[in-house]
Amino acid sequence: MRKIIYLLLTISTFIGTTQSLRELYQEGVKAYEEKNYELFREKMFTIDTMRPNYPAVVYNLAGGYALTGNQKMSLNVLKKYILMDATQDFTEDKDFASIIDLPAFAQIREKQIQLTKTLNLGKSIEVPLLYAHPESITYSDKQKAFFIGGVRDGSIWKIEEGKEPQLWADSPKNSWSVMGLETSKDEKILWACTSAMNFYEDFDQNEEGFASVLKYDLKSGELLETYALPGGHNFGDLISDDAGNVYISDGTANKLYWISNKQGKLEIFVDLSKTAFNLQGLTLNKTQNAIYISDYIDGICLIDLESKKAEKLEIAADDVLIKGIDGLYFDNGTLIGLHNGTNPNRVVRYELSKNGKEIIAKEVLGQGGQLGEPTQGTWVGSRLFYIVNSPWGAYDRDGNFNPDGNNLIIGIIE
Repeated sequence: MRKIIYLLLTISTFIGTTQSLRELYQEGVKAYEEKNYELFREKMFTIDTMRPNYPAVVYNLAGGYALTGNQKMSLNVLKKYILMDATQDFTEDKDFASIIDLPAFAQIREKQIQLTKTLNLGKSIEVPLLYAHPESITYSDKQKAFFIGGVRDGSIWKIEEGKEPQLWADSPKNSWSVMGLETSKDEKILWACTSAMNFYEDFDQNEEGFASVLKYDLKSGELLETYALPGGHNFGDLISDDAGNVYISDGTANKLYWISNKQGKLEIFVDLSKTAFNLQGLTLNKTQNAIYISDYIDGICLIDLESKKAEKLEIAADDVLIKGIDGLYFDNGTLIGLHNGTNPNRVVRYELSKNGKEIIAKEVLGQGGQLGEPTQGTWVGSRLFYIVNSPWGAYDRDGNFNPDGNNLIIGIIE
């Protein structure tokens, strides 16, 4: 049971971890050590129900089913597990002795091999900007320039073809790590959302959980408005519609905020805190009457903008597990998801049903290899340009930042 050890080291990283989750885990470990496998399976099942799709728990649950004679459930859960982490060698794990000789086990192993094969990214460009820890990106067609937001320096950088990156905006007061960027339809405004996290080089612990939305004049770079909230928030991404309304995802409070073009105030649009775990990327559908928003832990939600009704997308396709999506982009009846919460990381296109409420097929566009941590993208015409290698893994335990190389890689999906 190799994953038990891993889980012991990482149990504190649970999003929304409570004392009861830790206690359940400790009780599960004790039950396993005492060879009380029924109780062990029960504890893992309870944790997975409370906080789904944590790889180590899912792995242990698969082992728990195998140890208690439920071969079918063990195989089903193991198949789910490799969709989130295909790198674990489970073939020598004695917990799976009861299923290892079954044909379905061999099929899972074959699927695992496919999930770890490198798929090339296709076209890309490189920019010497990795030291800023790029996370977000947008584009101005009028200026023929990309704008990049930095997690580490809290700044916004401008990139024009053939030129070195230029500092466009320093981190002002009530601004922290730049997590999302968006240019308005009329290209008069550049919107940014920021969050106070310990990755930010000027992080103040007294500001932990603070977040803000910044409104800049795109032409002059002047900061026009700041909308800030105190602790308990993490603004992860934002979008604007053709009417000038701005929508912002909050991955801590798990609420969708907005700044309406008419009111000009930062307000709650939809509260998803009872059903969502960690809201991240969001995108408008073609008619702009609905928003798709990713829950980093557990799926994609569709929000009708008129009724404000929210419903989770159904999965009507094989080998689909919606987990670990950061950036999310609607494209002609499909959704492109930038997964940095799977192992290996992936870029996947999901085909939607005609009513837009089901995922009916998928196509993996990029996987592993050069694909580091893909985060966010921006449309330039019909092409999606996206950040390939945001260096979240470049921090050591003391917070020192040592990225592997200097160049930010921007991938292109045509």
